[in-house]
Amino acid sequence: MTILLNRLWFPASEGSKVGKAYVDWLKDNPQDKSIMKMLGIGVSSSEDGNILTYGFDNIMKGKEKEALEYTTKENLFMATKVAGLKYKAEVILDFTEAYKILNLTAPQV
Repeated sequence: MTILLNRLWFPASEGSKVGKAYVDWLKDNPQDKSIMKMLGIGVSSSEDGNILTYGFDNIMKGKEKEALEYTTKENLFMATKVAGLKYKAEVILDFTEAYKILNLTAPQV
């Protein structure tokens, strides 16, 4: 399984703007389930008092580039709508898939 981890940091005072911007994004850019499927969303706080949200998506086989492009466009859109928003998207591979990228077979563990 390949996971897309997307994190957003924003001031607590901007929470309703984040929610509205996300709904607006999805209206015009629905997630393509042939590229990735949402697994869940988490919410926490960061050390500096901001809100920290986590998005977890399962990326379909061979669709890492498309998933990262979609998420980057989404994050850029969100950043234009919410003052102080920061983001980071990461592709996380399972052990076997990570070795395939290196043209190796994963060792037995």
